[in-house]
Amino acid sequence: MNNVQLRNSKSEIRNRVKAFSLVEMLIALAITAMLLTATMVAIDVSFRAYAAAAESAGTQTATRLVTHRLLTLVRTSTAHGPTLPDTSSEPPVVYFVRDNGQVDPSILVTNYIELFDTQGRRIRIEYQEEDKQLLLTTNYGGSNANTQPLLGGVTQCKFYAHRRQDNEGVWVLERASMDITVEPDRDSTLAIESSQTQPVRYVASTMPRKLE
Repeated sequence: MNNVQLRNSKSEIRNRVKAFSLVEMLIALAITAMLLTATMVAIDVSFRAYAAAAESAGTQTATRLVTHRLLTLVRTSTAHGPTLPDTSSEPPVVYFVRDNGQVDPSILVTNYIELFDTQGRRIRIEYQEEDKQLLLTTNYGGSNANTQPLLGGVTQCKFYAHRRQDNEGVWVLERASMDITVEPDRDSTLAIESSQTQPVRYVASTMPRKLE
């Protein structure tokens, strides 16, 4: 064997030593695949968490604005209702029942509240369970009544009318409380969110400035 052949033989040996074997390649590919899978899972979780947080923040903002508007209407209005139970309405206006089973005759539970605003218009705020909407009707009961949605995605809404008798023995609204639960509307839910977004619950209470 001459010197040229000897050098070529040594070079081939070195090349074979530096190269990856088939088993090593498979192991490297498996490790790379696992790392990429873990990275994609982490990115997917991050996107879902961000989208859910963004949607929850939007829902909270909308619910807070609507609640503030309702509280303002109650504070600045007069002649509120209901102040008497009504079993003929659907759902009926009933007395509030405490956890011990005792009926509190000073509190009524209802799905709506009525009032006269500063312009003398009869306003009705009503929760429609079948449509999951909170509606506001201006000039309620009149020929020019106008109904518009206040909030969508409402899964639960109750009004609590705390009433009292005035000097003439007439029941009047002393304080109004509302308990609203809202989940993101389907029209505004991003597909990436899945079902991670949690409903938002708001409980608020206020007293009319003019109690009589």
